[in-house]
Amino acid sequence: MGYRRQKSYSRYNNNYAVAGAYDSTGRWRSEAWHMDGGANDEGWHCAWCNYCGKETEHGRGSGCVPCGDRMAAAHRRRAAKNNAAANANPHKRDRWSVLKLYEVSEGPLYGFLASLCEQNQKKCLSPKQVSVGAEILLKVLDADTVGRMWSMTKPQIEDRELKVGDIVRLSEAVNPMEVISFDNRRNQVLLSGLESKSTSWAPNDGRWVLIKRFN
Repeated sequence: MGYRRQKSYSRYNNNYAVAGAYDSTGRWRSEAWHMDGGANDEGWHCAWCNYCGKETEHGRGSGCVPCGDRMAAAHRRRAAKNNAAANANPHKRDRWSVLKLYEVSEGPLYGFLASLCEQNQKKCLSPKQVSVGAEILLKVLDADTVGRMWSMTKPQIEDRELKVGDIVRLSEAVNPMEVISFDNRRNQVLLSGLESKSTSWAPNDGRWVLIKRFN
């Protein structure tokens, strides 16, 4: 009896390693091909969507296409709304950070400053509100900080090289933090929250807005 070579069943050289089945002609087709009724090999197919209440186009592993389109559109609308709100009050975070700095020294806001803080989070302050607010803030804070971050009568500091003692905030946040130390090897900066008194290391990557420069 002659020698008969065994068939290899390695997952690298046989069809059983790939999800799918044979078609009516005996040709092996992938699972995606069968899901799409033989139209193509990309996995797009029609299936029932409980949210839409009808058969809709589905992607293999990605669900209902119309539902995905609606979710993407809703995300774009939210992003546009947030951008519009930010553009409507471009100085919101700067002024809020100044009020936070005032709170660190004097305690919780009350009266006129509290009303300014509430309005600033919703819309721009009027020139009169900014002027009167500056008069109150100057009793506690230095003129340079109030002029740059509150009244906008002085240009922002463009030098982003932080120094120990500087008061900064994240570009997307308002809480003031003091620069304590640097780790140049890891390019990190040690910060202490003026309100929380907690310290933490963070990347020194240029995302910091300078509130007050240490002299």
